[in-house]
Amino acid sequence: MIQKSEKKLHILIIPSWYKTPETPVLGTFFEEQARALQRWGHQIGVLYPEFFPPSDMESMSGYNGYDFYVDNGIPTFNIKTKVGIPKMRKLSYRRFSTAVDRVFEDYVANFGTPDIIHAHSVFYGGIAALYIARKHNLPLVVTEHLTAFFMGYINFKTDIDVSREIFTRANASIIVSTNFKRDLEEKLQLPSNTFRVVHNLVNDLFFDLFIPRTLNSDEPFRFFTNSFLLPRKNIGMIIDAMKILTDKGHNVHLRIGGEGPEEQNLRAKVADLQLQNMIAFTGKLYRGDVKKELDDCHSFVLASQYETFGVVLIESLACGRPVVTTDSGGPRDFIGPDQGVIVHQYDAASLAEGMISVMKRYHEFNQPELISYCHENFSENKITREIIDIYHSVSGHSVCK
Repeated sequence: MIQKSEKKLHILIIPSWYKTPETPVLGTFFEEQARALQRWGHQIGVLYPEFFPPSDMESMSGYNGYDFYVDNGIPTFNIKTKVGIPKMRKLSYRRFSTAVDRVFEDYVANFGTPDIIHAHSVFYGGIAALYIARKHNLPLVVTEHLTAFFMGYINFKTDIDVSREIFTRANASIIVSTNFKRDLEEKLQLPSNTFRVVHNLVNDLFFDLFIPRTLNSDEPFRFFTNSFLLPRKNIGMIIDAMKILTDKGHNVHLRIGGEGPEEQNLRAKVADLQLQNMIAFTGKLYRGDVKKELDDCHSFVLASQYETFGVVLIESLACGRPVVTTDSGGPRDFIGPDQGVIVHQYDAASLAEGMISVMKRYHEFNQPELISYCHENFSENKITREIIDIYHSVSGHSVCK
């Protein structure tokens, strides 16, 4: 894949959330990007620093250090350090950054100095990454993914100031959709050229072995959704939409993939609405499982309040499945009438109408064209090429001080 004349880089990735043995599907798209860069011949390392605020200190009792392992050729450090100080955010972030820097020095001693540091999200990997980049005169690339900026979770002036500083000082600040770019630049009062849009990639796994999906009159229309079961994903609204559809006589099924704190509430809602025969929960799904569920369904449905991008939607397109999604921001970049439906009113009745629209138009969706469209815009080769071009543009430059 990589051109012989192109310099191979050493890239240290500092994600704000990432898989661990306890959470094997967390930060999947960070790992997939790292693997893509690795396949292009670049040297990759991962420093995953977990930040524990003072309120969580009891969960860190007796632990101070890091776990290290080599994950299929990628040296990976999972850092867990007690650093939080109540009501002293700046000092907490400073202590956090210096703790991560000590592990960075261990990394360098064993694997060499990276050419680029690439942080994923300000909170909290980006905070440590800026500190390290400035101290060691290294170029810094930051990609922002967090919906938390628009879900009411980032309100402290310190956090706003820290975010603005990181995006301003980074050699390149990347964001994953046009809508998210506009929203975040406005919220943080940043210049309109602060971010470059580079979309998320879709794992090549989802392009493997296309299985056409027909719709027969005697079978249910099968919807699928998949996410961490969090309030902002609003799976409950999909369940309410399913109730509307069944009450109208539509033969529909829904499979809900994922796990999370809302699972018991959602199961109770399904039981209260007497939809147990139409809705099933799959539990945690690995990538191969997601691919199988997409192959088995007719359409993917998403009801998020805000999406910075929407990787699950391009995974669906890669399998040739049209989508129904709320107007959550990120999907505006890539979902049009040929790919499915964007529902502009945020309520169950409108979502149900969107689902009916896809069912009625199902035979009009060209499944191979959905796959081609997705491959052209979000394939590993395309997105990795864009990221590597950014790396080369900043290589050799130190972070702005």
